[in-house]
Amino acid sequence: MSLETAIQGNWQQTDSGYNIELRFPLQIMSSKIAFAIVDVDDASSGAKKFVIGTANPNRSDALGTVLVPSPEIEKILKGLKYSNARVWVVDKHMRVLARSGNIQDATGVRTKPAVAKRDTLWQRIEQDWLFPLYYQILTKPPADFVDELKDAYALQGKDLADALAGEASSQWRLSPDKKAVVISAAHPIFIDDTVMGAVVVEQTTHGIRTLRNQALEQLFHLIIAVVFLGTAALFLFASRISFKIRKLRNETESAIDDSGKILGNIPRSQSKDEIGDLSRTFHSVLDKLQQYNSYLENMSARLSHELRTPVAIVKSSLENLALEQNAENNEIDKQQYIERANSGIHRLSKILSNMSEATRLEQAIQYSERENFDISAVLIGCTEGYQAAYPTHTFSLELAEIQRTLNGSPELFAQMLDKIVTNAVEFSPPQGDIAIRLLEKNGRAQVVVSNTGPMLPDNMHEQLLDSMVSVREHHNQQGTHLGLGLYIAKIIAEYHKAKLLISNRADNKGVDVTLIF
Repeated sequence: MSLETAIQGNWQQTDSGYNIELRFPLQIMSSKIAFAIVDVDDASSGAKKFVIGTANPNRSDALGTVLVPSPEIEKILKGLKYSNARVWVVDKHMRVLARSGNIQDATGVRTKPAVAKRDTLWQRIEQDWLFPLYYQILTKPPADFVDELKDAYALQGKDLADALAGEASSQWRLSPDKKAVVISAAHPIFIDDTVMGAVVVEQTTHGIRTLRNQALEQLFHLIIAVVFLGTAALFLFASRISFKIRKLRNETESAIDDSGKILGNIPRSQSKDEIGDLSRTFHSVLDKLQQYNSYLENMSARLSHELRTPVAIVKSSLENLALEQNAENNEIDKQQYIERANSGIHRLSKILSNMSEATRLEQAIQYSERENFDISAVLIGCTEGYQAAYPTHTFSLELAEIQRTLNGSPELFAQMLDKIVTNAVEFSPPQGDIAIRLLEKNGRAQVVVSNTGPMLPDNMHEQLLDSMVSVREHHNQQGTHLGLGLYIAKIIAEYHKAKLLISNRADNKGVDVTLIF
């Protein structure tokens, strides 16, 4: 036996014993090796007291196996450049032959190299405001965790056992500190249909969690943007509505003074929304109130004129009767004064009757029974009566060859026609012509009452159909007129689902009153 100088050793004394490290070339040994330590207490005699070893060095069949990492396999693994996983190659005894990668970086997601960028305002908002808020809900993958297989020389596990049995398998496990979830997959290595080892690939779920967090960050960005834009839109919309409402309020307040007098009307809005519709309604209401207030302002003069004459007649008659009591008894003069007083009282009664006629008519319409009647028959009967009642005027009736039955009240229809014809007679000169026509136009039946006489004033075509509106001159009136005739006719026309229109004639010689059914 010769001394082998290529073998080097190092003895290290420890508190509990010693460690021996040996280094020798691989060329001088085979795949079998065994170590034995001999305890010699007597150096002079060299007697062996105790022997301990990994196997019996004197028996070749009892030697252990030499396990040497394979540089070739490691080169193959490094050549894969798969930095997102840790790869193990083990033999059939589960001993590690080669390893590549670091489990701390094995996230399963290929990341782009970081590029230095200047911090923008948006990035500062994300880092300082948004991300701290998001990660009150989200969880970041831990930057470090305990790896129990960092320096392992042998592996174990169900997936590896299945792979060495010839079937690919996978499993997941928690790190010892429970900060990370590691997913491993093992696949067998076959040589001539014999399993000689396995490849194990490991990854953590950090990459999946990172991708999830990035997706949720973008989703939260989108939600915040939608909420912000929605809030801004609602604020602008509410501000616009508030501005229009305040404007309408100011216009309405400026249209009426503190005493309730209407000073003017609000502008008619052209907006198509509900506030514009409300503005147009206010415009219409104020316009009608203004017309009614105008009538009320003029009603005192109208009633004063209408009442002054009959009151003066009654007063003068009573004064004359009182004087006659002191004078000679003249029965003829007394009878004349009594007739004049009765005439004045009759005119007063007629004024009161006209003022309450519209109210009574509305009540009568509510309780009237509808029936089908022929318009032509009513027109023929009424025209004959008008010719007898107004002999100073000429009446003509023109009936088109149409059969028109109307559902309503023939008595009310005749009353409506009376008001229209009476109005026509009063405005037409003596021996004037009044024409009544029944015709069909655009598929609708129409009754037109036409008279010669003065034209209508401008902008009074619609107002004449309102209550207590008249264009008669006071000094030309021969009776009591409170402007209710056409208003009553309008009420009856609406009861018969008709529209009443008044306009100047095309030849500018009079006025046409038209009923459109």
